Amino acid sequence: MLTRFTRIPAVHTLPRVFAVGPRFQSTVKKATPEVIKSLMRDSDPDLKDIIEASGHWANDVRERDPTFFDRIGKGQNPHYLYIGCCDARVDPTVLMNVEYGDLFIHRNVGNLVCGSDLNALSAIEFAVSRLKVPHIIVCGHYDCGAVRGSAKQMDHGIIENWLRNIRDVQRLNHTELSKVEGEEPRHRRLVELNVVEQCINVLKTGVVQQARMKSYLETGFAVPRVHALVFDPAAGELKKLDVKWAEEFKEFDSIYNLYPKESMQ
Repeated sequence: MLTRFTRIPAVHTLPRVFAVGPRFQSTVKKATPEVIKSLMRDSDPDLKDIIEASGHWANDVRERDPTFFDRIGKGQNPHYLYIGCCDARVDPTVLMNVEYGDLFIHRNVGNLVCGSDLNALSAIEFAVSRLKVPHIIVCGHYDCGAVRGSAKQMDHGIIENWLRNIRDVQRLNHTELSKVEGEEPRHRRLVELNVVEQCINVLKTGVVQQARMKSYLETGFAVPRVHALVFDPAAGELKKLDVKWAEEFKEFDSIYNLYPKESMQ
């Protein structure tokens, strides 16, 4: 007997494309090698090329450095926490030309550091508290799709909730950006301002402030150092933005500085 408390299981009808039974086989097209090649963009459907290439890489490394894997198998000791964009053209290990294992990497769309993003905050916490990295890098890049999207008056769907953080950067810097002539120069400046704002968000975190305060009181030098970088894919150039964090925080020090004795250099 059904009552108002009876739970009726939901019935889900799968789209026909998921049906693989005999009665549907006649309606499924057989992919030709040409179609598969086009769909996979010349990559192997089962990643055989990747596995084979990885094996070649490992063998080459062993020939050059027989103890390499013994060393990295004992744990990581990176010098930098790298926070960057997901863009495929911005490979941090390649563009920074650093050694394997030097980077502890966190990437997301638009290289954002949000107070509600437990993923990014966990990466920062682990890098600073456990790995003791002396540097934190936030790296943006010109021709960033996230930054371009945030500059458009349109709803981008679910990602709009994420891009709103970059729209906020536009709002905070509206006066400056309104004086920049041309869409492309304005885009490039917004990329830079977004990187600066995300660096400020890094410096707002308690774990970073605590580590900087501790090292400053003990040595007179605050670490981890926070750096704002921008990569230009079209030119192959990586540059550091000239930002004085003490000046950036001067007006709002009483709001964001959790440890008043800390020197925000």
